[in-house]
Amino acid sequence: MTALPLSPPPSVLQQDPAARRRAAIELGVLQGVYLLFLVPWFGIVVAGAMGAGSSGSLLAVLLFFVWAGYPLVALITTVAAWVLFATGRTAPARWVNRVPLLWVVLGSGLLTWVFLAS
Repeated sequence: MTALPLSPPPSVLQQDPAARRRAAIELGVLQGVYLLFLVPWFGIVVAGAMGAGSSGSLLAVLLFFVWAGYPLVALITTVAAWVLFATGRTAPARWVNRVPLLWVVLGSGLLTWVFLAS
């Protein structure tokens, strides 16, 4: 007995191909956005490390670690979303794939605030 099936489960074969295609496009586009967001994320995490180190606040350190976890969250949710997609569960795959959007939206808001405040 193998750990992974050699062929997709029957539910995958019975799904609407257009719905699977839309889900695959959404997964790919959002993961591209997540990859592109690593560039500004790096700048924010460096500035956050300097701010958390100088403030001495436990909340600042906690926020820094939550923000620094973005690449790990993006990687884990990407793998989980594609596994769900491969097993024919496109709706849960789409929702799991949207989790890193929280970091993207908050980071974009933070960058907008920083650039408009200066």
